[in-house]
Amino acid sequence: WQWHDNLSVFHVHPVGREPLHDLWLKLTDDTPPPLAAGVLRLVIDGLRKLPGPELIYIPPRFHIGTLLMAQERYAEAESWLAKALDGSIHERARFLGWRGDAQMSLGETGKARESWLTAFLEGPRSVDLPSLKNLLIHDLFTSLEIEVGDEIEEDEMVYWLPVWGWLQGEFGLSMEEVAAVHGAFAASLEQNIDSRNMTLPRLWFEYLRYAEYLRTVFRNDRELVRVRRRMRDMNGFMFYRYMEKISGCL
Repeated sequence: WQWHDNLSVFHVHPVGREPLHDLWLKLTDDTPPPLAAGVLRLVIDGLRKLPGPELIYIPPRFHIGTLLMAQERYAEAESWLAKALDGSIHERARFLGWRGDAQMSLGETGKARESWLTAFLEGPRSVDLPSLKNLLIHDLFTSLEIEVGDEIEEDEMVYWLPVWGWLQGEFGLSMEEVAAVHGAFAASLEQNIDSRNMTLPRLWFEYLRYAEYLRTVFRNDRELVRVRRRMRDMNGFMFYRYMEKISGCL
């Protein structure tokens, strides 16, 4: 009878996002699966009928994309999450993380890694790690915690995931920007050290991109030595793991 009362209003009056959100919040682990699935479909259909459904988001997880993920409707979820990002949704990194999860579930592994990398570069603390279904990011984070020991503070770990992901062969490095504005890119790195406009892990990642550009694309041994010294000074642990990787020891 309680669910009968909860649902009856939806067959009589048009509803907005708040009533739909309230209905969704009533779902618990004890809700019978067939009923839960039906309620989710009702909420999703209700959201579709509202203006700009892709931009309707109530933190921490109420969005049509995440609801579709819960129903394993990954293609639809990815499409709605992409629309949200195209519409300049707030908490962009959070939505990139979810989109990466949907893409991985669809077998689009390259795109998923790109989404996750961008998410952790743009807003590492915003990514909703506990909600990610795929284990890749969880495994990366766990391996970083184990390997790094006391070298990095616990609350800084998530900031280092882009670097660690590359070291583990999960994330790539884009060279296009470095190649297009080589001199300006190098100068901007030095300016960011002085101004501290970037977090140290993000700055280290950008130096990593530059170092790999100098090593593999535009060979400049003298500049590469200088850049590597800078990387070592900023974080010795990551530097030595980097040197192990390019030496073929990882």
